Amino acid sequence: MPAILSGIRRHPPPGMDIRKARLYLWRECGGPMDDVPILLNLLMQVGLVEAEGTWLRLSKEGRKVATQDHRTGGKHLGLALIRSGIFAAQVSRLLEVGKVDSSRSLVCPAELAISVAPQLIGILRRFGQAVSLTNELNVSADLVTEMGDVWSLLPPPVTPEADHRKDMGNRGELYSYRYCRLAADDPAKVRWVARDDESLGYDIEDLNFVPKRRIEVKASAEKVVRFFLSPNELEVARRLGDAYEVHFWGGVSLKAPVKGEFDRLTKDGYPLVFRGLATLLTSGYLSAIPTQYLVTRSDGDDRNVQQSDTIMDIQ
Repeated sequence: MPAILSGIRRHPPPGMDIRKARLYLWRECGGPMDDVPILLNLLMQVGLVEAEGTWLRLSKEGRKVATQDHRTGGKHLGLALIRSGIFAAQVSRLLEVGKVDSSRSLVCPAELAISVAPQLIGILRRFGQAVSLTNELNVSADLVTEMGDVWSLLPPPVTPEADHRKDMGNRGELYSYRYCRLAADDPAKVRWVARDDESLGYDIEDLNFVPKRRIEVKASAEKVVRFFLSPNELEVARRLGDAYEVHFWGGVSLKAPVKGEFDRLTKDGYPLVFRGLATLLTSGYLSAIPTQYLVTRSDGDDRNVQQSDTIMDIQ
């Protein structure tokens, strides 16, 4: 990856011709030629390389990595990868199995750490004295804080057009997770539960309250309050009453850097919080309109039944 960044950097504006990039960059970094597009796509997901039209060029952060990374033993690239969320799952697993000692450093048996986060451990070893790996892994407090920052927990989209709704949902959940942690007496009691189980009917639990708050998060590029609610979410909302709430984030852009956009949206008054969703629906403050229906054959032949979940359109 450093060789690819250096190769792109040497091309003056408007940048490197995408049509020639595979061959040119293979000459820079060697290895199997088929790996070049994979590495290039990864660098684009991380935000170090940008494409405009038929040209490739470095982002501001990409230029920093290309010019300074060799002086730090690879730390700049390592931080960029961690902050991008590309290792989100491995970061979460390592933080779960490791223990934080009195100095706020992370300690974990080496064999266990490597089993749950092998590629992440390889990246962490770039950080010199901040990380040691013998019979156990020891990560300094500063680096633990960097890994534990919520911005490192948002996985980048797999492909630009793969699943817009899922990517929008992930970003909204991250923002509410951050929002609740900032307001909490004990941030450790705020849990992003949807990452482990999407069938709960909500995304976040906040155990700082009795009863604990369950939060379903909705995000939209539009600012008008309009979102979809599944039958399961509606059932859970009715069962939990005032302990269930919806966070709505409007005006979200998947192209914006997450930290800067979070700051902007919270200044604009987001999230809009609808606490006690079932009561708000009953009172008429919010309305729910069925938008999909169950269709069956009149003869009741189960082999020809086509089903679809009823989705509630909330306005």
